[in-house]
Amino acid sequence: MKRALVLSGGGSKGAFEVGAIEYLVKRERLNFHVFTGTSVGALNAAFLGQARNRRELGELVEELKALWLGVRGNRSIYRSGFIRSFFRLLFGDSLYNPAGLRSLLAAKLDLERIFHPATVVKVTAVALENGELFCADSRRRELGEDFRRYVLASASMPLFFPAVRIDGQHWYDGGLRDLTPLTAAMEEDPDEIIVVTTFPLGPNLQAIIPPVKAGGALKAILRTIEIILSEIAVNDLQIAQKINQTRWRFPKKKPVPIRIIAPQTQLFGDTLSFNPRWIRENIRAGYEAAQQTRLLAVKKLSDPLSVEQ
Repeated sequence: MKRALVLSGGGSKGAFEVGAIEYLVKRERLNFHVFTGTSVGALNAAFLGQARNRRELGELVEELKALWLGVRGNRSIYRSGFIRSFFRLLFGDSLYNPAGLRSLLAAKLDLERIFHPATVVKVTAVALENGELFCADSRRRELGEDFRRYVLASASMPLFFPAVRIDGQHWYDGGLRDLTPLTAAMEEDPDEIIVVTTFPLGPNLQAIIPPVKAGGALKAILRTIEIILSEIAVNDLQIAQKINQTRWRFPKKKPVPIRIIAPQTQLFGDTLSFNPRWIRENIRAGYEAAQQTRLLAVKKLSDPLSVEQ
């Protein structure tokens, strides 16, 4: 069976994806042939997409979990600090320097393994200059080192992280346009798609926005981003549902079963809060949520959208 894994954005909440994947690979013993991701989902997808067989996938899942559990705080991912951030924003293009993340990608992404034909890895990024949504595909070996740069760009949230310069353009977080890259997975004509999203979903694919206490300006910005991203994620799922429904019109095109793993409630921490305790809790939440997978109902266009338990 050709199975695709789709991983959404969500910053530090990408730990939830790790717990869900651990359950799917270790308990259900699933294998994946297509990996698509945006933002933190691109990081997780690219890492797992190095697997050339099911045994390697199991090993990479364990290593990915260990990497997340090895995060000791924000500094493991990016450099901050009031004075440094002020001058970076004043004279540069971002608040933070993702030095830790850049080092992790250089050390942990083997491009030869990513370009191996056993799997397909697709990550999205958006160009600042013209808003282009680009999907970096591991079958394009000519991308070379740029593939790693696109992975970094996919996780580069505007204002907080600098754009990644590739071929004269400045690339940012793919979540600006495609937070849950389901379309990229459906293009591969898989037999099944499993989606892991970091945002809670209602029974009819509506976004659930849990209340939070008001805070300072930075917290307000992060909260605004989370609200916008949750709506983008829902729109992506609804678009995929529509695409699936149109397949009823073509005898040789069957709808693709889509399983959704989403948190029951809001995950711990803000998008950029890499607190070790919250990471552990979110991994555990992902593992538990994977045991309660939802099936995106495959109905005809006249039927309402819904998510079946």
